[in-house]
Amino acid sequence: MLSKLIFLATIILIIITLGWLIVTGKVSLVNTQEVNKNFSQFIELKGSDEYVVAQLISNEEFSTEKYNYVMGLPVGDTSVKLSLVAHYKYYVKLAELTHYVKNGVIFVHVPTLYLSTPVAFEFSTVRESQQEFLFAPNSKALLEQLKQAISEQLISKGKSQMGVVYDKAAKALADNLNNYFDANDHGRNYKSIAVSFSSEGSQSQRQFNYNDSFCGKEPCSLELDLGKGRALIIK
Repeated sequence: MLSKLIFLATIILIIITLGWLIVTGKVSLVNTQEVNKNFSQFIELKGSDEYVVAQLISNEEFSTEKYNYVMGLPVGDTSVKLSLVAHYKYYVKLAELTHYVKNGVIFVHVPTLYLSTPVAFEFSTVRESQQEFLFAPNSKALLEQLKQAISEQLISKGKSQMGVVYDKAAKALADNLNNYFDANDHGRNYKSIAVSFSSEGSQSQRQFNYNDSFCGKEPCSLELDLGKGRALIIK
């Protein structure tokens, strides 16, 4: 009889304790699958074909020379130069992103990182210079040819430096997702966000940690995996 009373008292104490923990917010049920809904809302809300995730700004200089010949001998030359500040913008297409959630990690896969074209530059920074020697070709005409070729040269330069942009792009995309989830009260439904790009040669995966547990920045007192993307936590 006494053992039954002790057992009943223990059960009542557990229920009261759990009730107090729930009321005070110490105990809660986390559903990591809510991230899937939030992810779709993020894409629908942003809804842009060019979601910029990285930008590089650099000073660029272009030059070319041309010679005039008489009977195979140079009789004059012209050299022209043009400098400017270029803005290389790299973006992803949100509709192309795929994701899944596993063990508290949101895995985001990006097929391609794109360069926005034509490459933008600051018109106020454009500087031109030209030199003619003896019977030189027309410098104005040569400068116009250089200007026409700059757009393709900027695109080529932008693509050639894409390899150093992936780190910055992955971090920016992960941070933007985390900020969105956090603003919509789902910032605790995961611990990390991992981003990978198919267009990157090595196809490496970059993982960024945002929470130490489903309790947020601090570890939980108890974290119990209930399966099917659900976890019971006690702060």
